[in-house]
Amino acid sequence: MEEEEFFRLFTPQSLVHIEDRIAEEKAFKKAEKQAHEEGEEEELAAHEEEEPKPNPKYEAGKKLPLSLKDLFPVEYTSKPLEDFDEFYETQKTFVVVGKDMTIYRFSATNALYLLSPFNPIRRGALYVLVHPLFSALIIITIIVNCAFMAMTEQPFTWIEYVFTGVYTMEALIKISARGFIINTFTYLRDPWNWLDFAVISLAYVTMGVDLGNLSALRTFRVLRALKTVAVIPGLKTIVGALLEAVRRLRDVMILTVFMLSIFALVGMQLYMGTLRQKCVTFANFTYDNSTEGNETAWSYDDAWIEYAMNPAHWYTPDGTEYLICGNASGAGHCPPNYVCINNTHTNPNFNFTHFDNFGTALLCTFRLMTQDFWENLYQITLRAEGPYHCAYFIIVILLGSFYLVNLILAIVAMSYDETQKQDQADADEEEEERKKAMQIHAIQQTIHDGLREDYQEYLEEKLSQAKSHSETSLSDHEGEDNADKISVRSNKPEENGQFLSVSKKQPSLSLPGSPFVRRNTKKKYNANHGDHQPLMLDNLPYIDDPNAVTPCSDDLNMNLTYKQFLASRRNSYASLLKRTGSSRRSSFASRDSRRSLPRSPRSPLEKPGKLDTPWDWKKPKDSSHLHPLDAGEHGKHVENGSLHDSRMDIEKKSHDGDMCHPHAGKHVDPRDMMVIKNLLAHAEGHRNSKHSIISEFPFEEEELPLKDRLYNRFCSWHCCRCYVKFQEFIAMIILDAFVDLFITICILANTAFMAADQHPKSPELAEILIYGNYVFTGIFASEAFLKLIALSPPNYFRDGWNIFDFFIVVLSFLEMALDGVSGLSVLRSFRLLRVFKLARSWQTLNMLIRIVAGTMGALGNLIFVLAIVVFIFAVMGQQLFRDGYLSEYADNMPRWNFTDFLHSFMIIFRVLCGEWIESMWACTNANGPVCVPFFLLTYVIGNLVVLNLFLALLLNSFGAESLSGGENEEDKEPNKLSEAIGRFTRLGRWIKVKVIVCLKVKMKSKPKPNGGDASPRLNGKDLPDGGQPFSNEKSTGILENEKKMDDETRPNSRGSQRESLSSNSRNSMSDDDTKLSLTKVDAEGEPEINEVKVTYANYPDDCFCKICRRKCPCCIRFENTKLGKRFWKIRCLAYALVEHKYFETFIITMILASSVALAIEDVYLSERPILAMILEITDRFFTAIFILEMLIKWTAFGFKKYFTDAWCWLDFVIVGISIMMLVFELLGLQKMTAIKAMRTLRALRPLRAVSRWEGMRVVVNALIKAIPSIANVMMVCLIFWLIFGIVGVQFFAGKFYKCEDEDGVKLPVNITANKTECLAKNYTWVNSKVNFDNVMMAYLALFQVATYKGWIEVMTDAIDSTDIDVQPDPEVNVYMYLYFVFFIIFGSFFTLNLFIGVIIENFNQQKKKAGGSLEMFMTEDQKKYYKAMKRMAAKSPQKSIPRPGNIIMGWIFDAVTNQKFDIGIMIIIMLNMLTMALEHYNQSEQFTTILNYINVSFIIIFTVECVLKLIGLRHYYFKFPWNIFDFVVVVLSILGEIVSVALSDVMDQFLVSPTLLRVVRVFRVGRVLRLVKSAKGIRTLLFSLAVSLPALFNIALLLFLVMFIYATFGMSFFMHVKHQYGIDDCFNFETFFRSIIYLFQMCTSAGWNSALAGITNEEDCIEETQTFDNGTTIWKDCGDYKIGVVYLCSYLVLSFLVVVNMYIAVILENFSQATEDVQQGLTSDEFDLFYEKWEKFDPEATKFIPLGQLSDFVDYLEEPLRLPKPNHFMLVKLDIPICENDKVYCRDILDALTKNFLGTSDTPGEIDVNEVEKDKEKIEYKVVSSTLLRQKEHYAARVIQKAWRRYRNERGSLPSPPPYDMVISKESDMITSKGSEMATSKDSKDTATTVNGDTASTKSLKSDTSNKQTAGSSVDVHIEIPESEITEETAMLSPENRTVELRADSDVVA
Repeated sequence: MEEEEFFRLFTPQSLVHIEDRIAEEKAFKKAEKQAHEEGEEEELAAHEEEEPKPNPKYEAGKKLPLSLKDLFPVEYTSKPLEDFDEFYETQKTFVVVGKDMTIYRFSATNALYLLSPFNPIRRGALYVLVHPLFSALIIITIIVNCAFMAMTEQPFTWIEYVFTGVYTMEALIKISARGFIINTFTYLRDPWNWLDFAVISLAYVTMGVDLGNLSALRTFRVLRALKTVAVIPGLKTIVGALLEAVRRLRDVMILTVFMLSIFALVGMQLYMGTLRQKCVTFANFTYDNSTEGNETAWSYDDAWIEYAMNPAHWYTPDGTEYLICGNASGAGHCPPNYVCINNTHTNPNFNFTHFDNFGTALLCTFRLMTQDFWENLYQITLRAEGPYHCAYFIIVILLGSFYLVNLILAIVAMSYDETQKQDQADADEEEEERKKAMQIHAIQQTIHDGLREDYQEYLEEKLSQAKSHSETSLSDHEGEDNADKISVRSNKPEENGQFLSVSKKQPSLSLPGSPFVRRNTKKKYNANHGDHQPLMLDNLPYIDDPNAVTPCSDDLNMNLTYKQFLASRRNSYASLLKRTGSSRRSSFASRDSRRSLPRSPRSPLEKPGKLDTPWDWKKPKDSSHLHPLDAGEHGKHVENGSLHDSRMDIEKKSHDGDMCHPHAGKHVDPRDMMVIKNLLAHAEGHRNSKHSIISEFPFEEEELPLKDRLYNRFCSWHCCRCYVKFQEFIAMIILDAFVDLFITICILANTAFMAADQHPKSPELAEILIYGNYVFTGIFASEAFLKLIALSPPNYFRDGWNIFDFFIVVLSFLEMALDGVSGLSVLRSFRLLRVFKLARSWQTLNMLIRIVAGTMGALGNLIFVLAIVVFIFAVMGQQLFRDGYLSEYADNMPRWNFTDFLHSFMIIFRVLCGEWIESMWACTNANGPVCVPFFLLTYVIGNLVVLNLFLALLLNSFGAESLSGGENEEDKEPNKLSEAIGRFTRLGRWIKVKVIVCLKVKMKSKPKPNGGDASPRLNGKDLPDGGQPFSNEKSTGILENEKKMDDETRPNSRGSQRESLSSNSRNSMSDDDTKLSLTKVDAEGEPEINEVKVTYANYPDDCFCKICRRKCPCCIRFENTKLGKRFWKIRCLAYALVEHKYFETFIITMILASSVALAIEDVYLSERPILAMILEITDRFFTAIFILEMLIKWTAFGFKKYFTDAWCWLDFVIVGISIMMLVFELLGLQKMTAIKAMRTLRALRPLRAVSRWEGMRVVVNALIKAIPSIANVMMVCLIFWLIFGIVGVQFFAGKFYKCEDEDGVKLPVNITANKTECLAKNYTWVNSKVNFDNVMMAYLALFQVATYKGWIEVMTDAIDSTDIDVQPDPEVNVYMYLYFVFFIIFGSFFTLNLFIGVIIENFNQQKKKAGGSLEMFMTEDQKKYYKAMKRMAAKSPQKSIPRPGNIIMGWIFDAVTNQKFDIGIMIIIMLNMLTMALEHYNQSEQFTTILNYINVSFIIIFTVECVLKLIGLRHYYFKFPWNIFDFVVVVLSILGEIVSVALSDVMDQFLVSPTLLRVVRVFRVGRVLRLVKSAKGIRTLLFSLAVSLPALFNIALLLFLVMFIYATFGMSFFMHVKHQYGIDDCFNFETFFRSIIYLFQMCTSAGWNSALAGITNEEDCIEETQTFDNGTTIWKDCGDYKIGVVYLCSYLVLSFLVVVNMYIAVILENFSQATEDVQQGLTSDEFDLFYEKWEKFDPEATKFIPLGQLSDFVDYLEEPLRLPKPNHFMLVKLDIPICENDKVYCRDILDALTKNFLGTSDTPGEIDVNEVEKDKEKIEYKVVSSTLLRQKEHYAARVIQKAWRRYRNERGSLPSPPPYDMVISKESDMITSKGSEMATSKDSKDTATTVNGDTASTKSLKSDTSNKQTAGSSVDVHIEIPESEITEETAMLSPENRTVELRADSDVVA
C-alpha cells in the first residue's frame, strides 16, 4: 500500500541507497561544472533553478502532518525510518516518529565513531529519547530544580548531586542517540544543548575546584525554565514574536546607541563636573595661621578648601542628599549663611549620577530615554546650571524617549502581528491537512467485511425485484477482491459505465473540499460539475464541513434507501452499532483502537471504495451504500408517513435518468427541495446530539440517553398548565424593560453603597451599610430566582450573564452565612463583581470586557512568559547578588534587595514597571559594576520587549472586529435599558406635544400642518418645543414657500446684488443654509462641530431668519425701509471686513499678545507697580478688542450662523467672562474670591488660537472626535479601579497611621506598639498623605501606583500595615505585594494601555475617512505603483558638477567625489568621536596634552578636506548644505584653537564651546548611511521619523498649548505656595517660565506625586494674606487640596494619557507605513540613488543615455532596481521605449524597473497617465522603437538572411535584388527620407529592419494605422516562426508576438 511505501524502515540497504544518491549528485555537479567551464550555455546561469529547501512541515520537533498521521503504521513508532523530506535524500539522515507523533531527525553517521544507526545501544537510546515520558521527566526535573534554586536555604545538601545526575543521564542518552558534534543533527548542533552541556561541565568542575565567582555561572541553569515553552502550544506565538522582535530590534538598538552616544557627548561637554556643586556653611569657619613646631603655616585658601571639602559642613535639606546649587542666573541658591562651592569630591545618588565620563553620561541619557526617575536628574542639573538648560532635556525626551522607545513598541507590535498572522496561516494549513486526511482516509478504509457482504446480498435481492431496470447488472462485482480493485483509485475503463460515472463523480465546487480526491493525483479538479448544483446552501446541515458534497436529488433518494436497509437490518447489527456508533470518532483516534474495532458504516475514518458508492452529502459519518435501482419499490417503507408522497415524486424523477448524470442537476423539482428541507431540518435538530445513531436514522424516534431524560424531567419545568400560566406571568414581569432599568439602578446604588465604606465611620453609617447590603442581596437574589422560574433552568443557564448573576447571589449568601468567621472578609469583595453586570447594557464596557476576554488566551500565555522571564531574572539575581547584599548592608538591609526569592521577584517586577535605576544603585553599592548589565538586560528584555507585547496584544485585539462584533450582538439582543429609557422619552414627548397643542388652542393659532401628534424630527433627534419658530422644519413645501416669499419680498438693493450671482451659487448657499440649520445646538445633544467656511458668497445672510420673515411681515417691511437698507450696507461692510485675510491675522496677534500679558502676571508683579498698571490697561484694551470682534461677527454672520459654530461658542464664552470681569470691577467687587476664580478663566484665551491655526485644528478635531471613546475608556478605567479601590479600602482603611517623633521619623514597634502608647509618650500619631481611608483617597493612591510615581511609599505603608490604631511593623504583611502586582497588571498595563488603543483606533478611522477618493478605487498593486509614481515624479536628474579642465584640479575633483573619500572622512569623524568620549573629569595634565594634540591633528585633517573640496568643486562646494555646515565647523574649530591658546580664560565665557559643534559633526554619519547597503533598516527608521515630523510638530504645539493654559492656571492658584515637598526655589508656580519647566517634567508623569504633595499642603502654613501699613504683604502660602488634585489629575490625563499617546499613535502609524513602503514599494531614497548613478552616465543632465549603455547602467544601479548582467533578455522583456538616435529616456527606464520590481508590469496602465505624462510633455521626444521590437527585428532579419542564403545556395548565383524604389513604388507617396536613414540599427552585428513606428511608449505592437506615418514606408511581411526555429531569444516573446511584422527592404535582404 502507498502509506507503507511512504514510511519505510531505515535499514543498511537504505544507507547504501543514500550513499549512491550522494555519489550521483557529486558526479552530476562535476559534469555540470565542466560544461559550464567550456561555456556552452553562458546565459543559463541566470535561469538556474532555485536551491531546494527543507519542507517546513517535516521540520524536526514538529508533529507529523495530519495527512500522514492516519497513514502512519503504529508499529513504526520510535523506530528509525528513512527520511521522508526530499531535501535530505542526498544527506545521511533518518527520522524517528515518537509516540506523540513528533518528528525527530538524526544523523545516519556513526555516533562517537562507535555506534552505527543499527547498534542496539544506540537504538535503545533512540527509543528512550523520543519517548514523551522522557521529555516530561526532564521538564519536571527542571521545574523542581528551579523551585529549589528559588529557596534561600537549601534543605538537603545532596539534592544538587541528584539534579546533576539526572542532567548527566539526559546528556549521555542524547549523545549516544545523536552523536556529539561533527555532523548535522548531533548533540552540540542544538543551542539548547550548549546550555545544558555548559551547566553539567561546570557542575563537575565546581565539585573539584572552587572557581569563586565563576560558579555563579551555574545560575544560567535557570534558563532551562524556558524549555517549558515547548510544552504549551499557545506560547509558541508569544515566544516566536519575542524572538522575532529581538531580531528586528537590532536596527533600533544601533540607532538608539548612536543617538544616546551623541546625547551623552553633548551632556559631557555641557555638564562635566557641574553636579559636584554643594552649599557649604561659613558660619563655623575659623582660620588659625599659628604654626606649631617647624611646620609651614597653612594659607587661608588651603584652610578653607580643607574645611569646605568636609561633608559634615554641607547642607542637606532632607537629611539624605546634599543640596545642589549653582551660581548661574536662575540656578538653585543656597540658604542664608551658606555659600555655593564647586569641585567637591562626590556626585549625587551614591556618586552614580554625573556627566564626568562617557560611561556614566551614557547611563544618564539611557535613564532619560527610559524616563526612570529622570525628574531627579532634570532638577539637579537645572539647579546647578540654570533653567535654560531644560532645552537639552526637552530634545532628549522628545527624540530619545518618545521616539526611540515607541519605535521599539512599534517593532514589537509589528512582529507580534506578523507572528500571529503566520500562526494563523499555519493553523489554516493544518485545518486543510485535517480535511485532506479525512478525505484520504475515506478513500482508503474499506467498510467492514460482513456488512459489505450482507449488503451485496441485499442489493442482489433488490435487483431481482427491479425488473423494469434490468439493463444494468451487478454481475461483475463478485466479492471483496473485486470491490477492492474497483476502488476510487482505479482508472480502468469498466464495462459498467454507470458505476464509472459514480466513481468519477467530482466534488461540488460550492463547498470547500471533498472526500473523493485521489491521493497524490497531480490532476486539477475537473471543471464539469453540473451534477452538483448547490441546492439550498443555507440549509445544508454541515455547510461548514469540508467534506460535505452537495447532493443531487437522486443521491438523496439513495441515501434514504440505504437508511431503510440499515433500519431493516437493525437487529442483526445492533451489537455493532452499540460498539461503534456511540461515539463520533475524530480522524485523530489512535491507530491501534481503530484497527481493533470492526468497521462501522458510520466511522468517520472510513469512506467507501468505488463500489461503496460515495454519495456523501452529510458529514462523512453517513457514507451511504446505494444503487439507484433500489430506489423504486422500497421508498414506501419509510416510517415517516408525512414524507411519503413527495418521496415518491423524487423516485419518479430519478428514473428519468438512471444516474445523476452531469445534466441531471438542471432538472431539480421544487418538491425535491421540500423533501431535502424536511430531511435537513430533522438532521439539524439532532445536530448537537451525542449519538450518531440519531442522525443516522432521521426517521426513527430514538430513545434519549439517561442524562438527557433526567435533565428534561427535573430541569425543564413544564409540569402542569396552571404552573405554565404562572411562569408566563412571572416572565412578563421579570423580563420587562423597566425591571432591567430598576436592576441597573440597583447595581449603581449597590456600588455606591460599597464605595461609601470609609475610615473612621460612624455607627449609623456602618448600620446603614449592613442593612443596605441585605436589601441589595435580597433584590438580586429575587431577580435571579424569578428569572429562573420564568425561563426554566435549561434556558436560564444558557446565558453567560445569568450564570454570572447566579454565582454572585450564591457568594452573597455564603458571605452572610460565614459573617462571623475571621479571615473571610475577602468574600465581601466578590460583591464588587456586580458592577460588571452593567456591561449587559453598557456597550463600551461590554466591548472592552470582550476584548479583555478575547485576549485572555494570549494574555495568559503572555503572563506565563512574563512569569518565566521574571522568575529567571529573579533567581539569577538572587544567586548572583545575595551574598553581596548580606555582607554590605547586614542589619541595615534596604527594602528592595536580592536576599530571598520574594524580594528578588519584586525588584524584577519593579524593573518591568520601568524603575531600575534606584535598585541598581543599591545593588552596585553592594556588588560592584556587574549589576549594571544585569539591570539593563532585565529592563530591555522585560520592559521594552515583553511588556510592549502586552500593548501589541491589546492593539491587535482592538481591531475593527472588536467594534463590529459588538454591533452584531446588539442586533441579536435588543438593549432593554435603552428601551426603558425610550419609554420615558416617548411619555415626555407625548406630554410636551399635548401641552403645546393646548397652548396653541388657547392662543387660537391654527393647528400645525403635520397634525401636531409628534414633534418634528431633525437629524434623528427631536426638536425641543415641538419645533417652535426657531427650529427649521425640513419639509419641502415650506422651503418652497420661503423661496417664493424671498423672491416677492427681497429689497431691491439686495436683489440687484443677488441677481449678479449665478443661480448656482445661490443654490449652494441655500444648501449651506439648510446644512447649517441642521447642526442646531439642540436640547439633547452636544453642540456638533461644523467648521463653517463662510467663503461661498460675498454677502451676509438675511438679517432675520426665514421663519421670522414668514410669521412676521413687519421684518420684510423693515428691510425695505431706508434704515433697513443702511443696516444691510453696514452688514455687508462688516462681512467684507471679517472675510479680509488681515482680520484673522490681527485677531491672532491680539490673542497671542493677551496670552503673553497673562504669562507676565507672576509672583514679582506686586513689586513692579508700573508693570501692573500697564497690564491692567492692556487687559481692558484686549477685552474691548475681543468684544468688538464679537459684535462685528454678529453683524456680519447673524446670530444663527455665529452660534452654530462650536469655535464661535468658545470665543463667546471667553469674551463673556471678560465682560463679567469688567462689570464686577466697575461695581468694585473684584476682591471677592469667586470673582478671583473667574479671573483665572482668562487663561483659556490661548485656546482661541486653535481654530485659527490649521495644523493644530486638525489635531484638535481628531481629538474631539476621539473624546467619546476616550471618555468611555476613562469610565471603564474608573470602574476597574473602583473595584480595586473598594478592596483596598477593605484591606487598608485606617491602617496607614503611624507614630512619629518630633523629627518625623517613624518609631519601631518595640518603642510604641499602638496609638495609646504613642500619645502617652508625647509622640505624634499621623496618617500618610496618600492612603486608603475612603474610595476617593484610594483612587488617588491607585493613580500614583498606576503611574509608578510615589507608589513605593504607598506599597511600603501597605506592606507594613498591621491593624487599625496599631503601629506598623516593617514587612509584616508582605503578601500584600500581590494586591499591587495584580492591580498593576490589570489596572495599569491593561487599562492605561487601552488609552493608546482607543487613540490609535480613532486615528485609523479618521485616516480611512480621509483616505481620498482616488485611492479607494485602486487595487493594492495599483496603489503601490501609484505611490512609486508620485515619488518618481518629484525627482529628476540633476546636472552633475562639471569636472575642471586643469589636470591637478581634475585629480582632486575625482578624489573628492569618490565614495571612498567620503567613507574615509566618516571613519575619521568616528575616531574624533572616540577621542571626545575619552575625555573625563579631573584628567591628568599629560592626558589633556595628548588629547589636545590629537584634536589639533583632527582639525588639520578636516581643514585639508575642506580646502581640497573647495579646490575640486569650486563654487559648487556651497551648493550642498552639509558642506556649508562643515565649513562653519572648521572655521570655528580653528578660531577656537587660536583663541584657547591665546586667551584660555576668555573661552570659559563663551556660551557654546567649539567642542560642542564638533559633536554635531557626528550627524554627518547620516550621509554615509545611504551608502551602506546593510543599513536599510536604519534608513527606514530615520525615514519614518522624517515622515512623522510634521504631525509630531502639530502635536507638540498642542502639548505646549495645554502646558501654557495650565501654567497660567497654576500661577493664579499656587503662586505663593510654601516651598515644601516637591515645590522649591527652582521648581514652582511663581513665574511662567518655571511653571512651564515644571509642567514639562510632569507631562511624562514624572514627579507629579511630590508636586501634588506640595500644592495640596495645608499644614503649618499661613492661612490668610496680610498687608501691613508699611506696604509689605505676607501672602497666604497654604495649598488647596481639592483644586490641587483636580488640577494635576486633569493635567496628567490630558497630557500624559492623551497628547503623549497621540505621539505614540503617530509614530506607530508612520513606522508601519514606512516599513510597508520599504518592504513593498520603493522609497524616495531608491529614486535618489537612481539619479545619483544616472549622473555618471549623463553628466549634462540631458535625461537621455545611449541604448548601448543601457545594459551597463542597469547593472551599475543599487538593489532593488538593479538588473545584474547578463541582462539582455530582461531588458527585452521590459520593453523599454527607444527614442531617436537610439537614446533611452531616464523616466522610461525608471518606470520599467519600478514595474519590474513591483511585479505590476501590466496592471497600472490607466493610473500613471496624468502623473507621469506631465513630465513627458515638457520634453519632446519621439519613440521610434522599443527593446522588445528591436529583438523581434533582429530575429526577423536573421530569419530572412538565412532564407535568402539558403535560396541563393539552391539557385546558384542570382542577380542582385531589384532596386529599393521599385519594390515600394506602390507606396511611393508615403516615402520619407527619415525612414531610410533609420533603416539600419547601430548596435547589432546583423543588420536589422525597422518596424512601423509605434509611438506609444510602452504599448504593444498592435498599433493603430495612425501610428504608421513616422518611420517611413515599408512592405509588410508576416513571418510565422516555425516551432523548430524557436531559439532561446524568441522564447522570450509571447506566442502571439512571434508573428513578426517587418519591412523587407534592400539592405536587409543583402
